[in-house]
Amino acid sequence: MIKTLFFALLIAFFSSALVAQTQFENPGFEEWEEVGLGPDLMEPVDWSSIKTSDRDDLNQLAPVVWWPSDDAHSGDFSLHLKNAAVFGIVATGTITNGRVHADFNPDSGYVFTDLDDARWNTPFTGRPDSVAGWYKASPQPGDNPAIRVVLHTGYQQLPGDESNIVAEAMLNLPPEVVTEWTRFSAAFVYEKEVQPEYILGIFYSGNGTQAIGGSEAWFDDLELIYPTGVEEFQADNFRVFYVNGQLNVNLSEKNHQNIQLQLTDLLGHVIFKRQIEPMTPNSFSLDLPKGIYIATVWSEGTRLSKKLLVQ
Repeated sequence: MIKTLFFALLIAFFSSALVAQTQFENPGFEEWEEVGLGPDLMEPVDWSSIKTSDRDDLNQLAPVVWWPSDDAHSGDFSLHLKNAAVFGIVATGTITNGRVHADFNPDSGYVFTDLDDARWNTPFTGRPDSVAGWYKASPQPGDNPAIRVVLHTGYQQLPGDESNIVAEAMLNLPPEVVTEWTRFSAAFVYEKEVQPEYILGIFYSGNGTQAIGGSEAWFDDLELIYPTGVEEFQADNFRVFYVNGQLNVNLSEKNHQNIQLQLTDLLGHVIFKRQIEPMTPNSFSLDLPKGIYIATVWSEGTRLSKKLLVQ
């Protein structure tokens, strides 16, 4: 009986390992399929849009905001997104590996991981360091493309209750025309030590509900980057805060030396970079405007990032 139970558990373990992903599915947007919209309007496999939302009554009215593009960073296709107006409302060019909840009021719409339908969720157990990829952009003045990727347990919707988020990577790409394929990278900020169960990614051609009609973006070759070191820094051992013009950092790690600190804004611009000493307070005079920053420490392939809110 014990032997039978052992093999049953072993099979279950390997089955779940095979199902769970450590990368996005169809990350290069090479595969496209019909989803009931006609042969001339296909979605990338394992991704969805406002045309396949959970509101059947709105799907036919929703504008087309995505297309396959033969202008690719590699392979045959990339993803082309474009903001489009309908009934006086600008629909942001959006693609997700979850599902869209559509609404006439853009502020009431959201993207979610549908636990009841395998088409709209991606099981995921990895703990990547960052998400990267390639993009082009042609935003309207005052607009910019953006990405948001969360690792989470259980049900998740964005925006919504964020208590299930294990880690998050956000990046507002520059509000400028980019005509050559350019690499982007956004660090995951880990909030919990638990193993994630799903990954939910959203890619936009405009800035959320404030998007402007006509903004365009192209995405290709998405990749989740993993630390090369065997160990990981523990989130509880990394403390960073800003007060009275001083950036204060403390990393309680005995087994690492030559630790680097980097501070970036949400556009990915490097604000500050310095080597720090472990097991001791580090303080730097720094004039930081109000906003959200990403503080990252790394050494020998081991890396950890945290949000820093400057008020």
